[in-house]
Amino acid sequence: MSTTAITRATGSSVEPAVRAGVAGLIAGLPLAMWLMIVGIFASTLWAPPQGIAQAVGIGNPGHDFQLVPFILGVMGHMINSLILGLVFLGIAKMLDLRGPAVVLGGMVYGIVAYEVIYWVLLRGVLSATSGSFLSAGPEWSRIIGHLMFGAVLGILFAYGPLSRQET
Repeated sequence: MSTTAITRATGSSVEPAVRAGVAGLIAGLPLAMWLMIVGIFASTLWAPPQGIAQAVGIGNPGHDFQLVPFILGVMGHMINSLILGLVFLGIAKMLDLRGPAVVLGGMVYGIVAYEVIYWVLLRGVLSATSGSFLSAGPEWSRIIGHLMFGAVLGILFAYGPLSRQET
């Protein structure tokens, strides 16, 4: 067995959390790529990840390239994706979601996560510093991106190599 493979045979209580975290990281990639592609046309390629760091006060506002906010924004996005994957694991297990219901549940979860992030964080707690992120692309692109995040998360949970094995 490869050392990079995620084993399903151990039955460890840590294993589902590792799978959920990895699924969150993987699901975060298409979201980040989508927002950066839209950013090419709406602002700049680096504006979305850089805007994440700027929203918490790292770097100067605006879309001029800044290396540290860009790198920290990418890191922040991936950490948030990992955390959202762990939270979805808890919800999916609590609701006992299986098969297509996991994918649909993931998409709903992606939209709910976006709404909480948007209204509580970006328009609430971080409203004074989130302008660069919010102007990096149109709102519809963030909604589609979070739908994709949830769909990929659900697909990985339901059908992917990271899916849980029931006995």
